[in-house]
Amino acid sequence: LFYTVVAAISFTSLVNGAFLSALGVFKLGAFVRFIPYPVIGGFLAGTGYLLVKGSLGVMTGLHIDAANLHHLFEEDYRAKWIIGTIYGIVLVVVTHRWKQSFVLPGLLLGAIGLFYGVIAAMDVTPEAARADGWLLGPFPEGEAWRPISYAAFTHTDWGLIAGQLGNISTVLLISIISVLLNSAALELVVKQDIDLNRELKVAGAANLVIGLGGGTVGFHSLSLSRLVHRMNVNSRIVGVIAASACALMLFLGFGALTYLPQLVLGGLLFFLGMHFLIDWVYSAWFRLTLADYLVVILILGVVAVFGYLQGVVVGIVACVILFLVNYSRVAVVKHSLSGANQQSNVDRPLPQHRCLQEQGEQICIFRLQGYIFFGTANGLLERVRARLGGSPRLRFMVLDFKNVTGLDSSAVLSFTKMLQLAEKSGFTLMLAQPTVEISRLLDNEGLSKADPSWFRIVDDLDHGLEWCEEQILANAHLSAGDRDQVKLDDLLRQEFAADIDLDVLLGYFERMEIDEGQTLIEQGAPADDLFLIEKGHVTARLEIGGETVRLRTMCAGAIVGELGMILGEPRSATVVADA
Repeated sequence: LFYTVVAAISFTSLVNGAFLSALGVFKLGAFVRFIPYPVIGGFLAGTGYLLVKGSLGVMTGLHIDAANLHHLFEEDYRAKWIIGTIYGIVLVVVTHRWKQSFVLPGLLLGAIGLFYGVIAAMDVTPEAARADGWLLGPFPEGEAWRPISYAAFTHTDWGLIAGQLGNISTVLLISIISVLLNSAALELVVKQDIDLNRELKVAGAANLVIGLGGGTVGFHSLSLSRLVHRMNVNSRIVGVIAASACALMLFLGFGALTYLPQLVLGGLLFFLGMHFLIDWVYSAWFRLTLADYLVVILILGVVAVFGYLQGVVVGIVACVILFLVNYSRVAVVKHSLSGANQQSNVDRPLPQHRCLQEQGEQICIFRLQGYIFFGTANGLLERVRARLGGSPRLRFMVLDFKNVTGLDSSAVLSFTKMLQLAEKSGFTLMLAQPTVEISRLLDNEGLSKADPSWFRIVDDLDHGLEWCEEQILANAHLSAGDRDQVKLDDLLRQEFAADIDLDVLLGYFERMEIDEGQTLIEQGAPADDLFLIEKGHVTARLEIGGETVRLRTMCAGAIVGELGMILGEPRSATVVADA
């Protein structure tokens, strides 16, 4: 059984080392960047609580929990934790006032010297103080580590270890979270970036070495790293000295540790824990929003009652909920317009233009932005309902998706409800320029099969508005297909003084008639003439990047091509006859 336990410990460390190393090699450490700031703050506050709780255990030798908390006030333990706590408070106050590197070691050595001075004055021997619980120990005598022959593992029950793979996986998960959270928390402590992938590889290599020696899973020590930072000794030598001290204890035994006062070590832990609590329970009140601060306190409470992992999970869930609530408040509608102040790129005759000005409020345009998910989609649905109850009667609801980056599949339900609302209330729901992915999601929900009278998807807002305008003009009994013509004489009289000699001016004009689809002006061609549209309509198109963009559709009375002729520059767009 002993060999099986040791083999299980060694195997877990080796697997953990390989897994951490692989995560570092494949640069997966960056995923911790997605952990919200309040979660890391709550993690640090929880660390502070556990350090303070642990300090009381070190001072008294008790296992501190709710069941035996009352023992702290018994005569055998009261003086130990009170003195240790006072010493920890002194460390907090003095190191806050003086930040030199020698202050903390000086306070530690001074406290040890004072302790031995007091017990000497009281004529108490170290052995008696140890027996009374004032000093560390006793520890097993002799060397602390004895290598186990790997031949002994032939006695290992590997089947029993295989049955613990679920628990081993849990250890790996906790180890990964601890490495990444400790590293991310240290970034906040030292106020500089840390290469998380490098830390994963280092921790992985250390666990591989540890596993070969039969040691347990290990990772960065947040409290000791914070201690070094508080001492202002930012050197790798600190780690080398600490490792050397551990190695000496490992091979020579723990005899020297038995002379360390428990209240000094407990006070040091109390000092470290209080720094975390001061930063994230007191100071955080002044720098965090109320919602973020409550998340920190929630994590602290869960860590205190249930443990680290549960606290982190609860904190992440709370932050996700908080994010969804806050993001739902972001206005997905960037601009709200109507057909009266936003029209298509079609130059229409004056009667039609006036008609659209008067009846354009029947068209409601929402220019959307960002990523739409179920929270913001429901807000959009409520805005559509609100407009439906307004005046004048809504005939066309146009949603411009040009600046929408994506759509949550659950948000499609809101658009399905909009379509149902359109069918019930008698307006047309139009989606302009959705991405291929958004169109696919809508198509999967069956919206593409809806009656075109109630639902349409168009290439862009411009063409969508043109279709809406045509419906309004047709309903107003104004001809949209056979556009009104303008006599050249009347057009020129509008543009020039009444006493202009039209006979002379008309001598500069040549009448042309071109078929539908024929090019009137070619992009890039020389510009040596201009055109007045007497009847019909043409469209100016810009060819760029392999795509053709409609600039404007011009009807009777429009002047075309004057800019290029005046500036003497090549044609900037192609103009094609539509009718």
